[in-house]
Amino acid sequence: MTVKDRDHIRIALFENSLSQVWLINRLEEHGVITDKAELSSALSGTRRGAKIDKIIEVSIEILNDYESKMKK
Repeated sequence: MTVKDRDHIRIALFENSLSQVWLINRLEEHGVITDKAELSSALSGTRRGAKIDKIIEVSIEILNDYESKMKK
């Protein structure tokens, strides 16, 4: 995943006043189990790998879905 993807997640959380804990709970609902340290590492780019890519990918889907529903 790219820096742009990670930035998109951080900005979307900030703009929608959502916490990383909120995102962790939504990820769990989508079958992606993570914790605050792992999510933080994923967003900072210090960890890489298939699971981190999945966290980023699903996080973007969750946030895009949230924004599309909340902006109606």
